[in-house]
Amino acid sequence: MSRHKSKSGFSLIELLVVITIIAILASIGVPSFRTLILDNRLTSTTNALLGALQLARSEAVMQRTDISVCGSNSDASACSADTNWSQGALVKRGATIVKVIPPVSTAVTITGSAPQITYSADGTTTAATIAIADSRPASRQISINAIGQACSGGACP
Repeated sequence: MSRHKSKSGFSLIELLVVITIIAILASIGVPSFRTLILDNRLTSTTNALLGALQLARSEAVMQRTDISVCGSNSDASACSADTNWSQGALVKRGATIVKVIPPVSTAVTITGSAPQITYSADGTTTAATIAIADSRPASRQISINAIGQACSGGACP
């Protein structure tokens, strides 16, 4: 009498078919995932700067003093003298740093229309824009109107 044992498992052909299907799906999904990551970097940078601008405006009104938002130098200890805000931003009351906004990514460039934006005690400022971009044509823009409102995606109402 001979006994036959049934063998369970996958054949080499079945494994190759599954690996091929996974490779095809990955080649379709990975580029769109990269775009998602890049878009999230732009969005998170925009949101961080919007939060800093809103903080500066509310602090200026509450403390009845001038509060500035500026691009930071490389060690985040002082404002940068130019309009390149890519190394992060600072919220300052005089010489006191209220908040440091670190850069989200070195691949994101941030350019302000002025080296700093200063909110008066009544919450107003001069109109300004901040452009946030990466290596793609996609970019974001923050607009600040004269009454101090900061918004992204176009002109403030």
